Amino acid sequence: MTFRSRRASNQNSYLRSMPRLNKNNTLTLGDALKVSRPRAFMMMAKPIGPICNLNCTYCYYLEKDRLYQNSSSFKMSDEILEEFIKQFIDSHEVPIVSFTWQGGEPTLLGLDFFEKVVTFQAKYRGNKRIENALQTNGTRLDEAWCRFLKRNDFLVGVSIDGPAKYHNYYRKFKNGQPSF
Repeated sequence: MTFRSRRASNQNSYLRSMPRLNKNNTLTLGDALKVSRPRAFMMMAKPIGPICNLNCTYCYYLEKDRLYQNSSSFKMSDEILEEFIKQFIDSHEVPIVSFTWQGGEPTLLGLDFFEKVVTFQAKYRGNKRIENALQTNGTRLDEAWCRFLKRNDFLVGVSIDGPAKYHNYYRKFKNGQPSF
């Protein structure tokens, strides 16, 4: 009796489903699109839209709030947040699901918002591992934020435009004060 692992069997099945190369050792686009792979993708969530506490001279995104002049709040509602997290996790056919949080400035939503994020992720993750990345200007990071980010294993990117002299030239608070 020959034993074959499920994984080996799945790999062989996958290889058999691969289109054959033509005489020039190439695949046509149509054949390449027939290859079946687990579904996974990346998406950046902007749960506060264009709202930011800085007024960077080069930022194209700050003007986006004009697109929503009838909106008093850009904050993603709890209902939409939960549904987004559920659907995003469910749509992945891989064991690791990565969330990327950006803005504007996502920390303006407060720790309560991101506590809900990790709660909803735990609720819907099943057997999948969840990863989170947060891109921030860093101006609101305090001890509480740092504890939360560490406890929940967030990858954190802090946007800095070089040494203070250059950074402060381009990246000022809305009141004109430097942000370094």
